[in-house]
Amino acid sequence: MDRIGSYVTMLGNTPAILISSSGRKRFGQKLEHSLESAGMEPRFTEFGGECSHEEIDRQVAALKHLSIDCLIAVGGGKCIDACKCIAARLQIPVVNCPTLASTDAPCSAVSVIYTASGRFKDVEFFSSNPALVVIDTEVIARAPLRYLLAGMADTLATGYEATTCFNNSNARSMLGGKITLAAAAIAKLSTDTIYNHATKAIESVKCSSVNQSLEHIVEANTLLSGIGFESGGLAAAHAIATALTTIPHVDENFLHGEMVALGLLTQLVLESNTAEYDRVSELFIQLGLPITFSQLSLSLDNTSDLEQIANVACSLDFMANEPFSINPEKISNAMLEVERLGRNPA
Repeated sequence: MDRIGSYVTMLGNTPAILISSSGRKRFGQKLEHSLESAGMEPRFTEFGGECSHEEIDRQVAALKHLSIDCLIAVGGGKCIDACKCIAARLQIPVVNCPTLASTDAPCSAVSVIYTASGRFKDVEFFSSNPALVVIDTEVIARAPLRYLLAGMADTLATGYEATTCFNNSNARSMLGGKITLAAAAIAKLSTDTIYNHATKAIESVKCSSVNQSLEHIVEANTLLSGIGFESGGLAAAHAIATALTTIPHVDENFLHGEMVALGLLTQLVLESNTAEYDRVSELFIQLGLPITFSQLSLSLDNTSDLEQIANVACSLDFMANEPFSINPEKISNAMLEVERLGRNPA
C-alpha cells in the first residue's frame, strides 16, 4: 500500500479513491502520502456500504464531472464490486486494493449487485478485468481472522465447483464458455492451497505477522479463486450461498464465505460424494467454519425458509451446471442431510 502511487502512474495522474469512512481513518494518510509522492492529488469518495444500484448511481453522479482517470477501491468485497461498476460507467480503469482476503472479487470482471437493503439482486459483467490488484499482506495479517477463514471457505469451493463443471459437457463458465484444462487446473490449485497452507496461515494471522503460507492463501483467495470461479464455473455451492442471502438475518450476520461453506457441503451431498464431504467437513471443524445451517442461525424446521432457499437456488443459472436434474425437493433434502450429518459428525 505504501507503493500504490508508483503502480497507479501506469494508468493515470488523477485518481479517485472509493473507501469507507472507517477505512479512510485507517489507511487514508498512507494512501494520500503514497499518491502525492508520485505527483498525484487523490480525491476521496466515501463508500456507503452496499453494492447497490442506488450507491453506484450516487457515486457516478458525484464523480462524473471530475477529471479523474482511474478509480481505486480500498476495502472489502462490496466496495470492490461497487468500484468496478462505477469505473465501468465512467469508462476509466479500476485499481482494487482489498483490505481483507475474504472474497475473490478483486480480480474478476464481474460484480454481484444487491438491493439497498442487502439482498441479492443480479450480476453484472464487464468487458475486462481490473487493471491492477494491489494487496498488502501486512494489512491482511492484521485484519480479523474471521474474514480470512471465510475467504478460505469460498476458495475451497472453487476447485469442487470447477471439477463438477469440467466433468459436465453441458456446463458453462460465468462467461458462457466451456471449461478449459487451464481453468480447471487453476481452480484445483486454489483448493489444494487451502488444504496445504490454511493452518500455518492462521498461525501467522494470530501473531499479526506474514509468513509464506499466508502469502499463498492470499493469492489463492483472490487471484486463483478469482480466475477459477470466473473461468472454471460455479455450481450448487454458490447457488445455495446466494439463496441464503434472501433470509435477512442470515445475510445481515454472516459472511459470503460462511454461506459458501454450507453450500459446498450441500453440493457434495447432492453429488453423493461422501469421501469429499468428510474431508471438507473435517477441515471446516478444524478451522472453526460452520458445518450446520443452525450455525448460521437458520432453523430448517422453518419450512418456509427452507422452501425459499431451495426455490431460489434452483432458479439460478449455475445450479444447472450440476450433471443431473435438480429440483427444490432435492435441494431441501440435501440441506436437511447436511444438518443431520453436521450435528452427528463421525
